[in-house]
Amino acid sequence: MLTPEQIAHFKTFGFLVLRQAFSPEEMEKMISRYKYMSERENGRIIDSGDGKNVTKVVDYFIEKDPELTKLVEDDRIYETIEQLLGRGFIWTGSEWISGRSQAPWHADRQDRTELYYTTIKVHLYLDPTKKETCALRVIPGSHRSPFHETLKPLHHEENARPYGMDGPSIPCYAFESNPGDVIFFNQFLLHSVFGSLENERRYVALKFGARIRNEDDIAALMRYKPDGRIFKPHEAFVTCKSARIRGMVEALVQVGAR
Repeated sequence: MLTPEQIAHFKTFGFLVLRQAFSPEEMEKMISRYKYMSERENGRIIDSGDGKNVTKVVDYFIEKDPELTKLVEDDRIYETIEQLLGRGFIWTGSEWISGRSQAPWHADRQDRTELYYTTIKVHLYLDPTKKETCALRVIPGSHRSPFHETLKPLHHEENARPYGMDGPSIPCYAFESNPGDVIFFNQFLLHSVFGSLENERRYVALKFGARIRNEDDIAALMRYKPDGRIFKPHEAFVTCKSARIRGMVEALVQVGAR
């Protein structure tokens, strides 16, 4: 259970870190499943063209594996999300990321106006990260208006210096982590990755959204995923025996059937 202070931290700064939420033994099992799945999934390649920033992405990574699916309904994830988003929250997907790539400052929900509708991304890193070796960096409070709008010159401007400094010099919080640490962050929060790695940076991402209350919320989700795929959750979750998981996708299925 989160404390009132932790909830206030998330609302104010847009992120929350839970250190060593998962034990070394649990991480070993997770890494084992990760390796098993990654050998069987081709995924898609994002290549910057310079031969260095190459990233492999596998969508529906959690949904495709019954063992990893248990992670979604685990109290440490599920109850934390429920406290941050409230009851009736929805599932918006998962992905596996590996590579040595950097990422300029950006928000996942880029250039949107619906800051009122909260979606959360959860990162579990399978390898240690430091600030200068591709740790996730976030700008605290950048999910809130008017700060979010003020930072628009920084969005996706990899080579720009809108504030007289390069991307790695922007004031930020760096999520330096070890396997077992978890970060929850608002997807309007500006974040980036800089530095270099000898080996790949591997992590699993789980994504959630607040309860769908009205047509404006549906429109916000459609702008986030214009192809409508968000309202067609993976069949494994639709038919899952877990009441928690089915509860996260029922509203999506209802909207998708309209």
